[in-house]
Amino acid sequence: MTPTSPRKIPEVLVTASAAKIAKAIPSVANTAHIISPAFMSTFSRGLPPRLGFIFGAYNRRGHYSILVALLFQSHLRDNESPPRSGFREDVMDRYLHGRALPKYALGFGALALLITGCQPGSTPGPSSSPSASSPSASAGSTGVPHHMDGGIAAADPLPSGEQHPAELTPQQLYALGERSVFAIEGRRPDDFTGLGTGFLVDKEGAMGVTNAHVVEGLSAITGRFNTGEKAALHVIASDPCTDLAVIHFSSDLPKQAEALIFGSSADVKPGDTVTVLGYPGTLARSAEQKLLITSGLVNAIKVSARGVGLPEYKDTIQHGATVNFGNSGGPLLDHHGRLVGINALINFGSQNAPAQGQFYSISSDSAKSEIVGKLLKGDSPNNMGWAVEEYYPGYFEGLDRTRGPALDAQLARAGVKGGLYIKAVTPGSGASKAKIKAGMLLTRLQNTSVATIDEMCGVAESILPGATAEVDGLYLLSDPTHFGTEFHTEFVVPGKH
Repeated sequence: MTPTSPRKIPEVLVTASAAKIAKAIPSVANTAHIISPAFMSTFSRGLPPRLGFIFGAYNRRGHYSILVALLFQSHLRDNESPPRSGFREDVMDRYLHGRALPKYALGFGALALLITGCQPGSTPGPSSSPSASSPSASAGSTGVPHHMDGGIAAADPLPSGEQHPAELTPQQLYALGERSVFAIEGRRPDDFTGLGTGFLVDKEGAMGVTNAHVVEGLSAITGRFNTGEKAALHVIASDPCTDLAVIHFSSDLPKQAEALIFGSSADVKPGDTVTVLGYPGTLARSAEQKLLITSGLVNAIKVSARGVGLPEYKDTIQHGATVNFGNSGGPLLDHHGRLVGINALINFGSQNAPAQGQFYSISSDSAKSEIVGKLLKGDSPNNMGWAVEEYYPGYFEGLDRTRGPALDAQLARAGVKGGLYIKAVTPGSGASKAKIKAGMLLTRLQNTSVATIDEMCGVAESILPGATAEVDGLYLLSDPTHFGTEFHTEFVVPGKH
């Protein structure tokens, strides 16, 4: 029969229609990468020229030709005549004049969707949506693309244009915190309560992160989400010198729980808005404390800082988002809900020069290398087998306003001005075997004075795991009958555990 010239359609209409089809059926956009080019070329050679072009053009041009060519024939040559093979000429004639178009379009569309749906994890092409099919899955509510890095989710660069995720509102950030951030509470051997905040980094593995000073020395630790749901916690590994710890939920997480995504603190600039989420102490009972949210501006980055009773933080973000006692270990988020810091320190200044609005968070980049490289593997660097805090006049009053003042007064009469108070000792460790107990005060390690965490870390970092170390100190609450008496002992420094 006489070939029929195809109807011409303006190129702009073809392009617009292609975009609409791709948007309406996103999975079709990947079909060319699922059906290999070799298969398509072979398959197209056995078809009439017009249908062969439909499949072949996808391989050569790389756009949505599978359905577009079925709908529009503007690219077909006017003098093209189909051979008598494959489809019958009357079928081809009906196809070209549009009477059978819906049937064939539906058939090929269904075939494309079927093939696409049977290929989970297929590699996307350049025209596909990164948030829909790239190896970097979107993180639930935030829409931030990410990849897994050593057991935690690490953010990928944000896509541009229409795929760029919107900034989260304060209400959305709070909702994210309800799923990701939990209050930490436990008891110390000296019967004081420890409080803080943690956040999920791996939902499947039930892993969370907090400050080491929050959980070291605590027993019977629980994590409580803002919904009131609780789960038991135990410490996997911690490093007192970076003040980071990895904790594990030993009971089921809430179904709505969601892990936070690590962003890069290198992207944070002064003037950026950041958000603090956590469970600081308020007038409410600790068991009823709700998640609190505060926001502020970044003041400075890559700041070295240390406070009383804490190690030196070599890389922090200084900001104005209010941090209070109990916020320690909680997340600092950017406006996309990405973790950019871990809250650790407040600068109150001095009595003569009080400071306001100076808060410090461990940068996510420095924390990530420590968490992935060591803590998640169960390695506790600088672990001496004990959990200590700096003692200073008024220390016990800060823990308990009822019992504390009397203890501080007793230490003052004994002439004690500083040292490292042991709040717990790891059972079975070298320190435990050497009769080092909670309630002692350390004053020297390896014949070096250690009145601060920073001084202890300077010595601890030079001691190899398994080596023998010397320690001097005073009996305090560990042995009331020998209160203030000096002791000296040796112990074996633990390795990985």
